[in-house]
Order: sequence, then structure tokens, then C-alpha cells
Amino acid sequence: MIHLNGVTDEPHAFGSRQPLLSNVDLDIPVGRYALLSPTPELHRQVIDVLCRLRPPREGYVWHEGNVSWAIGRQGFIRGKASGMDMIEFACEMYEIDADATIELVTDLVSDPKFLGRPMEHWPLYVRQEFSFALALAPAFDVYVIEGTIPFEPCRFTRLWLALFEERLVGRTLIFSSYRQNQMADYCFKGLIYERSTLRIEDDLDQCIRKFPPRRSRSESGGAGDDVFGGGFEDGQLGF
Repeated sequence: MIHLNGVTDEPHAFGSRQPLLSNVDLDIPVGRYALLSPTPELHRQVIDVLCRLRPPREGYVWHEGNVSWAIGRQGFIRGKASGMDMIEFACEMYEIDADATIELVTDLVSDPKFLGRPMEHWPLYVRQEFSFALALAPAFDVYVIEGTIPFEPCRFTRLWLALFEERLVGRTLIFSSYRQNQMADYCFKGLIYERSTLRIEDDLDQCIRKFPPRRSRSESGGAGDDVFGGGFEDGQLGF
């Protein structure tokens, strides 16, 4: 569960301060939510607050259980560090077994030979696969996904989706995407961001009709950076 208490925020985005949230009080219980709004270009900043990647200007966000990073961003998949280095970093951060995580990622990705190489030299599809594979290692209570999930008919997609379905049982999903079919497949309710506030609505079909998903500016290639930041371009897996 995620609790927002008196959250007010005005982050710097797209060259100016944006009135993002205004005195928001909301409990997000266990469930599967599609993040929808008339301004999807601000979903990134909303997700940063929900994941506590950035503290709000006023109020606080409290997590009951472990909340994932924003799965679907790839800014950390770069630089001179290798995939093994990143696995070790994630294992230390989330206190999970390194051997089991290496086995999981190695079994999932198409070309495990890249894991020992610097990430800056990886092809795009390897970065995409690694990012999504690593996200299945910690036992998150809340999965937050920004962008799309794998959908191209290939071995990685089949394996990843099967494991993701297992991970979601009894857990919470918050999903922001421009792909309406994925949101309809995985979400049951709408988490509506509108007029600097958040609310939950039960009729997802009506929410999607009112706020049809579309690409934001960040999904078109202008995303910034954070610990697990950055946006995917379209690649082999259809992300």
C-alpha cells in the first residue's frame, strides 16, 4: 500500500516549475491501477513521488512494503559498469541473494555473455531485457511500470510475462503506458491524475475512454535521469 499525506509538489520539468500535486491525501490499497490523465507528460514526476525517488515539497509518502523503482526506465543501463556489477548493486540495495539473482537474469536474457561486459557497449535489446529481468529479482509488494512491458513474440517475452504474472499475485501494480491494450490486460482500476490531485476510479473502461493513453514527451525521447531513470526507444522487444 502507498499512503500520501498532504503531498504538495512543484518539480522543475520541461524548463519550468510545474504545479504537480496540491495537498493530496490518498491511500492506494492492494490492486492493479492504470495511471491515466490528460497530461501524461507529467506521469514521470508523479511516479517519482509515488516511488519516493524524489521527496515532495510538502507532506510525505509512506510505503507499506517494498515498492519497485520505475520499471521501464533504462538510465542506469549505461556506463563502464558491467551487468554483474549492476546485479551486485541491486542485491545489496534490496538485500537479496546474489547467486539466485544471477541465475534468474542469466536464464531470462537472450545473450547472457553480455553480462560481464560494460553496459555502454550493449545493444539496445540487451539493455531492455536486462532491465526487465533484474526487476523480477526483488520481492516487491508494489510494482510500478512506466512505459510498456515486453510483448513481441520471443523467448524472453514468454518467460518474463509468465514470471511477472506469478509476482503480481496478491501484489499491487501501478502502470503508466501509451499502450491501451496492455493497460486493459493488467489493470482493473484507474489511478487518475487531474488538476494537481490523484483519485481512484473503479470503472477502468470509462477512465480509458475519458483519458485515452498516448505517448508523452518523455516517452518520445526526452526523459531525464535518476537512479533507475531514462526512457526506452522502440527496440527488438517492442518496448
